[in-house]
Amino acid sequence: MSDKMEVVFCEMCPEEDRKPAKKMCLKCEISMCVQHLQAHLTTPVLLQTHPLTEPTALGAATKCPQHGKLLEYFCLDDMACVCVSCAIEDQHRLHNMKTFSTAHKELMEKLVVEHKALQSKTEEDNMSLEKWEKGKREALSMSAVRLVEAVNNLRDLSLTSVQSSVSARMVSIRTSKSSIQIGSFSQLLTSPHKCNITLVVLKKTASNIGAFQWPH
Repeated sequence: MSDKMEVVFCEMCPEEDRKPAKKMCLKCEISMCVQHLQAHLTTPVLLQTHPLTEPTALGAATKCPQHGKLLEYFCLDDMACVCVSCAIEDQHRLHNMKTFSTAHKELMEKLVVEHKALQSKTEEDNMSLEKWEKGKREALSMSAVRLVEAVNNLRDLSLTSVQSSVSARMVSIRTSKSSIQIGSFSQLLTSPHKCNITLVVLKKTASNIGAFQWPH
């Protein structure tokens, strides 16, 4: 289906020969073709007091539901479209009233400012987040380094302890072996009587063997 805009015809042309409207007078609330628009373009009073806009099909959406008049202004306090009666007589009379074009311009400028502020805040938040993440990464890296150092120190300490224990054990074994050898030698030196008895027995045995006569 086509999305073409609805054509608005001049309300001052004859019914059988209506031409497309060029502008619409908000004061007169009528749409006019180029020919019938000339009076509004050439009369100074009309130029000053009768604002023109793009032609639109008038309906309930373009008129004030309370006063039945064309919606010509925008209330910035209530963010609502109002008619002239609303602007000067009713609840909007002390509010910040603007024409549609002025209100649109101011709202767009405000939107741009808010968008820039939001963008700046987003960039600051992103920088803060990156800074926080960097800090966390550095802290984690330092923790890992300290953990590795602690493990290495513990390993070196354990290895040193084992080496010291083995060395002490070897010294103890060598000391004990030397003590045993020295003790045995000392016993031999301190027992000459036992050595003499042994020699006497051996000599006697040898003599007996020599005196023994074997039969022929």
